Amino acid sequence: MKLFDKDLETEVVYVAEIGVNHEGGLDYAKDLLKSAAQSGADAVKFQGYTPERYASASNVERLARVSKFALSAEQYAELVALAKELNVHIFSTPLTEDWVDILDPTSDVFKIASGDITFEAVIRAAAKTQKPVIISTGVATLEEIDQAVAWVKDEIGDAALKDRLVIMQCICAYPAPLDQANVRGVPFLQERYGVYVGYSNHIVEAEACYAAIALGAPVIEVHFTDKKTGRDFHDHALSFEPEELKQLIAVGNRIKASLGSYDKIIQPCELDPQLVRKGVVAANDLTDGHVLSRDDLMFARPATEILSGDVLKLVGKKIGHAYKKGEQIKKSELNG
Repeated sequence: MKLFDKDLETEVVYVAEIGVNHEGGLDYAKDLLKSAAQSGADAVKFQGYTPERYASASNVERLARVSKFALSAEQYAELVALAKELNVHIFSTPLTEDWVDILDPTSDVFKIASGDITFEAVIRAAAKTQKPVIISTGVATLEEIDQAVAWVKDEIGDAALKDRLVIMQCICAYPAPLDQANVRGVPFLQERYGVYVGYSNHIVEAEACYAAIALGAPVIEVHFTDKKTGRDFHDHALSFEPEELKQLIAVGNRIKASLGSYDKIIQPCELDPQLVRKGVVAANDLTDGHVLSRDDLMFARPATEILSGDVLKLVGKKIGHAYKKGEQIKKSELNG
């Protein structure tokens, strides 16, 4: 599967989740987008929604905040244009189903938030576009994930699932403690659903991301900010600053390069096995014509003549050459 021009079989995709860290400021959103692109992110993600369809009128405080942080369709279009100039992919989480149609003309990928894994309308709407869908699974049961996957299957067909669906292991806490990162959920979900499974990070540091890459996650998503301290909005505190994102990408790619294949293969760089294994040598000085006993033989590197495992085959053989202690016994000088 290709995602943001990367092959998920061999590469890692790094997503900088700006979300609403721009706090409703378009210029600030543009600055964060530029910074994420310069830091090496493959894709930058925002959130798109209609406030009154996201938070109810009775949830006064939340509705006020999401209204303040919301970007209009026109403002998002400006971010899309800037991303194109910066040569970085941009996509968004439609937190309300009406934003699927708004995002569709400019988005190659749709992201479903953990909180919307039971929101059938938005999942089906995103899947109907026939574009890849990424679903986060924070605070979701297996039965709820099963249902979300089934909705996607209904829209795109079972055969297309591996090329159109990415599941993200995620812990829905802000921040989440390291000992509850549950990174082993990555291979578990891969085996259960047969699709690529990434890791959406809410840990303050990068350890869980590195572990996820080592366990096979081809997509790593982290929150992104320009400054994590001294901010009122809680997402900044668990976000990665530019230098932290650069380090995550550099180290993550080195970890990915070290993984190799799920097999045991002798690597091209390895030494000649004969040089590191032990062969049979004389345990003491031996005269020409001597008939070998087990006590006449011991082992030392290299194994360029007779392997240590063949020592008993030499017992009873007559040597056609005198040996000093420690000399290799040669196949060509044995009789009998």
